[in-house]
Amino acid sequence: MRIILAIGGLSLFLAVQVSTRAVAQQDQAPPAADGLDYVMFRAEIQPVFAAKREGLVRCIQCHGRGSGAGGLAIQPPEEGTTSWTEEQSRKNFDAVRRFVTAGSPDTSRLLMHPLARAAGGDPFHGGGKHWSSKQDPEWQTLARWVRTGAPAPTTTATLDFEVYRSKIEPIFIRERQGPAGTVTCAGCHSGIATRLKLAAPPGAGGAWSEEQSRQNFAAVSSLIVGGKPTESRLLLHPLDPAAGGDPTHSGGKFWKSQDDPEWQALSAWVSAATPAAGGGSAARSLDFDYFKTKVQPLFLAKREGLVRCVQCHAGGTGSNLRLSPLTEGQTTWNDEQSRKNFDSASRLVVPGEPTASRLLMHPLARGAGGDPFHGGGKHWTSQSDAEWQTLAAWVQGATTSSR
Repeated sequence: MRIILAIGGLSLFLAVQVSTRAVAQQDQAPPAADGLDYVMFRAEIQPVFAAKREGLVRCIQCHGRGSGAGGLAIQPPEEGTTSWTEEQSRKNFDAVRRFVTAGSPDTSRLLMHPLARAAGGDPFHGGGKHWSSKQDPEWQTLARWVRTGAPAPTTTATLDFEVYRSKIEPIFIRERQGPAGTVTCAGCHSGIATRLKLAAPPGAGGAWSEEQSRQNFAAVSSLIVGGKPTESRLLLHPLDPAAGGDPTHSGGKFWKSQDDPEWQALSAWVSAATPAAGGGSAARSLDFDYFKTKVQPLFLAKREGLVRCVQCHAGGTGSNLRLSPLTEGQTTWNDEQSRKNFDSASRLVVPGEPTASRLLMHPLARGAGGDPFHGGGKHWTSQSDAEWQTLAAWVQGATTSSR
């Protein structure tokens, strides 16, 4: 009898284990464009936002209920519960990812804002400092999750240091009006965790030493694609989206137009640079066959309440994405037309950077990190949308043989 019960118990245990794995597989979101692990986020990271800390409020008290302190808006658990629904978790995942540099905990605002200054954290966080050391178990858990993501490829170039020091570097210590008053680029970027890590700004009327300038130069160069100003994050983050800039920059938008003298100085410097070996244009680093078979059909897809992309973007002159018009009776594009579409779409993409690519961010809902505008409406409510993921895979270098 004991043997039968033991076998029955083992069967039940195995059934529960299989069922648990099946649920986990069902809950798993499509792979994020940055590779961050959704299952780990839901099981280990999300609970951190509801954790109680002595003398401090829980993260969700400031960042939940639609307040979105600091731009991070977390869905709170349903009233009377301590867990999130699947839909809420996916929204939280999309929101939190925007404050993370995949593969790099030390340049991720999610980890550096609540970390004590003495441990290397940012100088600010309205909710106080949650961790006095990077050895804190919560910080270590977050760091482990961030490392599940794939770091963006480094895009360096042969840039002129002397031109940088005489014409570019002064831009970083020039005073300008930001969202919180008068600021300088160096004032923020010397004290916060971003990929652009500058030396502490010199005193009034002063300048950085050559050694400091060389360190700044190395950081700045990593945000440049040689010969490609409009693919270089250094030029796109502070540029108004209406002029072709990125949708985000915490320090504000400094340039309303690409005709701004500062933007022009940066553009001339970048344009004169030699692309790094293995770099190059979007057209060379993006796969045409994948575009033709996987991406291009999205421009013909019907969406409830919205027109198809081709209806606005075919043959028009008022849009950056210009698709070849289809002739009567034609249901798709021929190879020559597809090549033209590929060239047009490639100009709206930063290879390796889905969230810096206008092709992906214009039709994406604001709540999921998208641009504030798109005349054709918002096609995707989440970065987990299958269409968005297809585009992200193409931007990250997917080929027909790799998918």
